Parts: sequence; C-alpha cells; structure tokens
Amino acid sequence: MTGLDLLWWVGWAWFASWAALPLALTPFIGTAAGLVAWAVLTPFTSLLGMTLLHRLLPASDPGTFQLFADRGSMRWAMKGWAPSVYLTVFQPIMFQSTGFQRLTLRAFGARMAPGALMTSRTIVREPHHVQLGASTLVGEFVHLICSYQPRPGLLVVDRIEIGDHVLVGAYSHVGPGVRIGPRCLLEYAVRVGAHTTVGEGTRIGAGTSIYNSVRIGAGVSIGKGCLIPSGAVIPNGARVPDGTVVHAMPSTLPGPRSAT
Repeated sequence: MTGLDLLWWVGWAWFASWAALPLALTPFIGTAAGLVAWAVLTPFTSLLGMTLLHRLLPASDPGTFQLFADRGSMRWAMKGWAPSVYLTVFQPIMFQSTGFQRLTLRAFGARMAPGALMTSRTIVREPHHVQLGASTLVGEFVHLICSYQPRPGLLVVDRIEIGDHVLVGAYSHVGPGVRIGPRCLLEYAVRVGAHTTVGEGTRIGAGTSIYNSVRIGAGVSIGKGCLIPSGAVIPNGARVPDGTVVHAMPSTLPGPRSAT
C-alpha cells in the first residue's frame, strides 16, 4: 500500500497546483482582482488538470478483482481517483449549472444523451462507468454505485446503464451492472442490487429493495415497500402489490392474467 499512498499524495499535489493556477494572474491584475479571478477560474483549471490526468491513465474495466492484488483493481483505484476528488470538491456548487454539470461528467467519461441530468446532490464518483439516456433525471442523494466489495478483499466493478425518459427518485441506490430500460420510474428510496435488469416501462414503488441479479420484465408494476430476493425473475406485465416479500424461486412469479 506504500506505493498507493505515495500516488495519493502526488495526486493531491497535482490537484492543488491546477486549483492554484489562476493565482498566477495576481502580479498582473492586483491582489483583489487576482482573488476574484481565482474564485471564478479555479473550477475550470482544476477540471482541465484532473481530466487530463484521468484520460492519461489506463481504462478501468468491468469485472471481479482481488482488491489491490491484481491489475484490474489497481486500474480501478487510479482511474476513479481524479473524478472522485473533483466531484467531492466542486459538485455541490458548480452542478447548479446544468451546462457545467454536463461538461464535467462528459469530460470524465460519462455517456449522457441530450436532456440527461443529475442534481447537485446526486452521488456519483465513477462517471466513466455511467450511461444516461435522453431526458433522464437522476434525483437528489441518489447513489450510482459502480463498484462495491461483497466481501473483504473482493472488488466488483461494472457499468450502470439507464435508458431514455427514466426518473430515478431521491435517495435511491443503483448498483454496478444495473441496466434500466426506457420510460421506467423508480420512486423514492428504491434500492436496486448489482447486475439487475429492469425492463422498459416498469414502475417500482418507494422503499422497495431489489437484491442482486434480478430480472424484471417490461411493463411491470412493483408496489411500495416490497422485497425482491436475489435471482428472482419478474415476468412482463406482472403486478406486485405493496409490501410483498417475494419468496418464489426464479421464473415462478406469475405474470398478468389474461382477460376472459
């Protein structure tokens, strides 16, 4: 870990140098004007420096790795450092501007279709693993989790892909490898576990928890406060009432009844 600790401090020195760069104007424009220029320009100079570093580093690939013991985990640590630091410092203020938000996320590798937005309080630290469709909104305090440790020493990294015209409600958690189809609605505080697929036009009620590797079909309606276990399969058009705890094995939850 000594090498990583050294890289950590070198990285912070890099960030500080780019953040302080506008102060070089002070001898030419005076102290007061120099401080104003620093306050205005430092988000942009810092972004330039951190995205330059981010793009020079090798790509972080999806997969399962031994933490700090193989190449994949080392690349994950290095690639995720620059956006994590920059977004921690500047997101709460600068993301009030949707234009600056899109500029920043795209500079760090996020794929954002026209009209896709996050809020200034959306939590994303690995934008290079995130794809948002057109006119999609990710709400306040939503946590887009592109990596996690299912047990000590084991690291899982994967992309999050959210389709067009999707609303992800406040305080929701979306895990790595999640694919959400177009025109879906996730209400308040929905938790979607790793490698889960949500089909087109599905609605998931507030407070529902969906564990890992669940397959949810198109046009499904899941009520509030439900619990869907790992590996479950919810067929197209199914209706799951509020408060349901699904005990069925995969593929056994019944679909909608045909009209008679």
